[in-house]
Amino acid sequence: MNAGAPSRGAERVPALLVMHADLAAALLRAAAAVYGPIEGVETLSNSGHSRETLEDAIVDRVGHWTHGGLVLTDFWGGSCHTCGIRAARGRGEVVVVTGVNLPMLLDYLHNRDGAEAAGLAERLLRKGQDSVRVQRGQPA
Repeated sequence: MNAGAPSRGAERVPALLVMHADLAAALLRAAAAVYGPIEGVETLSNSGHSRETLEDAIVDRVGHWTHGGLVLTDFWGGSCHTCGIRAARGRGEVVVVTGVNLPMLLDYLHNRDGAEAAGLAERLLRKGQDSVRVQRGQPA
């Protein structure tokens, strides 16, 4: 079975990466270099958008999600995050996860089939926390 294909009978949690400049597209390309071909993940840059048009663009992309999904943003409090939060309001189980890094995106890709958005968001939070480390001296 293709690593990027959904398991039979499972709902896939959709995701939208909303980040500054070309970070979302670059992060998705980096994930594809590790994971392989990726389907069902959209990217959106804030470049060229006002807060209003960015929020509208997010709503346009998540409005068709019937069972929720994840809006993945680069950092807390930035335009991508705040517009994601506003766009997610009143949309059921659309969850915003911020501070997204490559380990989190790879974990999402490996666990998005058959999961619930809220549970997957909590998993990604733990993965992100575990993936940030400080190393001093020689590796063990």
